[in-house]
Amino acid sequence: MDFGAWYLELRGWLIHHPDAILAGVFLIALIEAVAVIGVVIPAVPLLFVLCVLAAHADVSLTSLFVAGITGAMLGDWISYALGRGFKMRVHTVWPFSRYPDWLARSEAFVESHGGKSIILGRFIGPLRAFVPMAAGIFRMKPVYFLWMNFLSALVWAPFHLLPGYSLGAAAAHDWLPGRAQLLLIAAILIAVAVLTWLLPALETWRRRHAERQPLENTGRFLSLGGFPEDQRAALRLAAAALSGFALVAIARPWLHDADMVLTHWLFGLRQQSLDLLMLGFSLAGDRQGLLTFGAVLVGWLALRREWHAVAMGLLVAALGLLLPDLLKLAFAAQRPELVVSPPETLSFPSGHAFNAVLVWGFVMVLLERYRNASVMAVMRPVLIGMMLFTVVSRPYLGLHWVSDVVAGALLGLACLAALRWAWYQRPAPAISVVELLVVLGLALLVNLDMAVLPHLELNLQSYQPLP
Repeated sequence: MDFGAWYLELRGWLIHHPDAILAGVFLIALIEAVAVIGVVIPAVPLLFVLCVLAAHADVSLTSLFVAGITGAMLGDWISYALGRGFKMRVHTVWPFSRYPDWLARSEAFVESHGGKSIILGRFIGPLRAFVPMAAGIFRMKPVYFLWMNFLSALVWAPFHLLPGYSLGAAAAHDWLPGRAQLLLIAAILIAVAVLTWLLPALETWRRRHAERQPLENTGRFLSLGGFPEDQRAALRLAAAALSGFALVAIARPWLHDADMVLTHWLFGLRQQSLDLLMLGFSLAGDRQGLLTFGAVLVGWLALRREWHAVAMGLLVAALGLLLPDLLKLAFAAQRPELVVSPPETLSFPSGHAFNAVLVWGFVMVLLERYRNASVMAVMRPVLIGMMLFTVVSRPYLGLHWVSDVVAGALLGLACLAALRWAWYQRPAPAISVVELLVVLGLALLVNLDMAVLPHLELNLQSYQPLP
């Protein structure tokens, strides 16, 4: 049985057995909160899918919340009991004896924030499975922990259960985008969730692996952030992404049939309300939009005399303005003829996909330099979402072939990895993360005001499907 048939069979079985859906939500919420085990499972996408199915199975939202909250509380209580039982001996037990930093950060977090750490820790991926154990080690009073545990699960439930349930419920209403369109959005959001979980997980694994074979923090692996293995990974990623771009470029003639099928399938999902969403992302990632965004950010960095950061920003702008256009001239590929008035420029590779990965990815690199877990817990999925929605918007609107955006994204990833490597070879800017977030928010508002909202109506008319 292939995967598609197996998934449809499992989906049908779950919809006809709503109790199994509730049990799944309970178990995933529980396992996510258990020390060590919770770190290695992609709980967010699994909960999202189960909540979509819960809405299709007419499971009440109250029952869903009870299952999720109960599982989350029980998982935290297990971790707390383990910490309280082992006390300080937990550091001598595998895997903590081999990876002492797993608990060190959680203990510092609990010591700094007290009871609030139980609530805050649920929203910080690397900490959420260890904070309750640290609370047990510090012998937080059981009644107090139980109360904070309940509050944290109560706050956690809407953020993790409502999105999928709302999407599943909305799919049944004709006044909203159809089921196929909603499934497309769900697929993008699941990809965002998986990448949001995977990136820090890979970083943690890479650093633990490096403890066995440490690199010298010098030469091409020099990292002023203190992790030379990340520099090696950046160079390898740049090489792999560039190789991927080259393979797509070489294989374009053989990808023609698949390109036609995938692009026409995405274009066939066009729907009025979804058109607005996709066009908004497309315009925000347009050259004019990213130039206005970059002008605000680079101008502010220049006022702060952060000349290395200014130089990196100008390099990002130069790459975005020149590289895709030069390659388009070299490949001379024509765009799909699907809309009334497509752009007059050539098609391969997609400049939108290239710039979305490069610009929004570099903003993520800027923020990661601060090593602020709470900020990245919010900003990482936002920025990854902006990249993916922009990439998908182009073939959805009928403006690019799928191979165009895949190649553009891979080329952007190669450049981003190289810039990330260069960025960590120099000192970090002396700027507070709060100040940077304020400027990024202002730059995005300028982008929306100057590049997105004024052009929505005109572009909607230009990009109408051909009769």
